[in-house]
Parts: sequence; C-alpha cells; structure tokens
Amino acid sequence: MPSPTQPSRSTRNLPLWWLTTVLILLASPLSAQWVHEWTPITVDGSLAFALSDSTAVYAERSADEGYDITKRVWVEKISLSDETLAEGASLFNAKGKVMGTTRMALRIENIGMPTDRRMAKKYVTGLLKGHVRSSGFISHSWPERALVAFLTEKRIGPFWEGFSSYLNTFGFEQLKNAPSELQDAGLDAWVLRYQDRSNSDEQKFRMIVFTRGEVGIQCILTDQEVLTLPKLKLQESKVFGQLHHLAKPTLTQSAGYEYTAYACIPLEDA
Repeated sequence: MPSPTQPSRSTRNLPLWWLTTVLILLASPLSAQWVHEWTPITVDGSLAFALSDSTAVYAERSADEGYDITKRVWVEKISLSDETLAEGASLFNAKGKVMGTTRMALRIENIGMPTDRRMAKKYVTGLLKGHVRSSGFISHSWPERALVAFLTEKRIGPFWEGFSSYLNTFGFEQLKNAPSELQDAGLDAWVLRYQDRSNSDEQKFRMIVFTRGEVGIQCILTDQEVLTLPKLKLQESKVFGQLHHLAKPTLTQSAGYEYTAYACIPLEDA
C-alpha cells in the first residue's frame, strides 16, 4: 500500500485513560494486541519465548479463556535447524532489531525469505505460536474495543482531535486510490491491517473506518468482530466482513464499502 497521509496528532481534551494510552503507544503503532515484557508466553505449559514490552501479537480466544497468539519474526539462519529454533535464539523485527528471545527449542512455522534483500542475506521469516493469559495484554490495546470506548465516551472538543489520535495510535493508513463510489460520496477509508496473522508483508484488513472528511464516522467494517456501538443505524454480516453503519447507506456507498474490502484482501486470503 502507498505511504499513508498521516492524520494530525492531538491529545487535547481526551479522557484521561485515552490520553495515557496515546502517550505510551503512539511511538510504535501496530495492528494487534500489545504484551507486557513480563508476559509468560507458553507452549504446552512451558515457557516458550519472551517479547519486549509493548510488542504486538495476533491473538485469538482459546478454550481455557486465555489466548492463542501468533507473532511474525525474523530469525538468523544459523539459529535454525530443521524448522526448529535453538533455545536462546534472538527474535528480530523487520528492521533487524531484537524484540525477543526463545526460552526453549521452538518450532517456527511458514518459513519464508524476507523481501528486503539486505535482510534476506542473514535472516528468514516465520511465525511463532504460543499461549498467554488475558492479563498479559496491555490495557486498551484492542483497537475494536478502544473505538467503541471512544465513541461511547462523552466528548469535549472537535471530533477529529480525538479520532486522529486513535488512528495514529493503532496504525491506520488512509487508503489511496479509493473506489470512485467512495470519492463521489465524499468518504475517506482508514485501513488497519493484521501484521502477525500470516507470514506476509501485506495482510488482510482487520478494520476499515469510513469517515466523512473530518466531521464524523459513516461506517465501520471489521473482519470478524461485531461491535456494540452507540447510535448504530444498521449492522450487516457480509462475506467480506461485518458492516456497522452509523448513517443509513445509499446503494452507491454500500458498493464502495464492498469494493474497498476486497481491495484490502490479498489474493491468498480471498
């Protein structure tokens, strides 16, 4: 996706919990849950690997009320043998900076080569999977829940002041070359993609927020989660995701939402 047009950053007149979250997390926007540095990440009950504080992961609810997590990592080729990482192996991000370490010999899944030629000389990419308890996540690091809270809170000041901070915090990007149906309706699309669900540089959307300029939200599209929103006009379950309309859609707008969704779904996810 082309480089986004970043919304302005402002934290004036935000609720205290939201202001605190913005100040802590704004430096590293990521599209997932963040874990604490001390979060125990286990495999079959044993400590498997550790991640730096505020590292993002992809999380899904597990049967024991904890969460199964996935993390995309870059690892040195010399630390890998038959798809198994050695105990004590360093885990790197896309820029080659250490973001964690293994605590046991650990299988890495979906191994691939970095698209960056410099990184490809030394590293391979892959997915690590583990299990955490819900207490291991940093509060307010769920973008869907944070959006519901933002829209539910009594707001002081212009809408865009708070909402632009939300977009920045979670790493939304403005969609370039939006479908003509959106452009004709005067709508913008802000896209939040998964980052750790697959071993790919381009992953499916997690959430798309359609705004009418800087005035307000017209519609929210989520990949899976159905949101409980104030002033919701209509909720639709579609093949491509869950639509939450804060204003009654026209046929043209509905077509624009669908075209946008499919534009943000890579071929391997289609």
